[in-house]
Amino acid sequence: MNFIEYARMYEAEDSHWWYVGLHTLILETVRREKLRLGRPLRIFDAGCGTGRLCQLLAEQGHSASGCDASEEALRFCCQRGISEVFKADLNTLELEPDAFDVITSIDVLYHAGIADDVAVMRRLLTALKPGGLLILNLVAHEFLRSSHDIAVHTRERYTRSMLSRRIQAAGFDRIFSSYRVSLLFPLIAAYRIGIRFFGNRAADNDAVASDVALPHPLVNTLLLKSLNVENRLILSGRILPTGSSVFVVARKPGETLHAA
Repeated sequence: MNFIEYARMYEAEDSHWWYVGLHTLILETVRREKLRLGRPLRIFDAGCGTGRLCQLLAEQGHSASGCDASEEALRFCCQRGISEVFKADLNTLELEPDAFDVITSIDVLYHAGIADDVAVMRRLLTALKPGGLLILNLVAHEFLRSSHDIAVHTRERYTRSMLSRRIQAAGFDRIFSSYRVSLLFPLIAAYRIGIRFFGNRAADNDAVASDVALPHPLVNTLLLKSLNVENRLILSGRILPTGSSVFVVARKPGETLHAA
């Protein structure tokens, strides 16, 4: 990502509707896995950014650690008081085999710095315990590509079917996937397409800014309510037909035993 985007993320993550809605969905998915196993989980966030998700998982009593390729991101992790993070490139990351109950990788695998997303997912598969969960969120639909993708260095945007095929190729099974940010999708699509064709174009890509900006509190609350509706549908097993993101929960073959 462009350097300034880490500061924008750090300032927005605690309250921005998009981050809060996504983190709520992830935390509930993790909570259900904790209930299934009957114990706190060991969790790794592959591409932890400024560390808000690690912070939230630790507050739930889990052992949460992570890595990121950016020293700037890790500096913000330290500001959050998160020490169990380290610098690493997911293309070459080597984690302890069969070590984690859950691995999250949130809006990372689409990044231009990822040479082969299937190879990275295979590495994450190795680090999961048998039956462990991989939770992904990734940007959807190439026609939504805009200046935001320049700012965050997007390599490609996914479809649900494309991502499911790649996850299967990496060795995962029992895959659930759904689009997210569906209720707002027409507005987002109109905005992104409009920006692409009619927006100002910075001469220097490093000066391009993402869409991350905290809206008016009332607007933020209304947008979050729409995501909360979607979260309930997704958690009930409903597959939303389209959206600006793809959310996936996939399981490593085998089975993690319940606590005695």
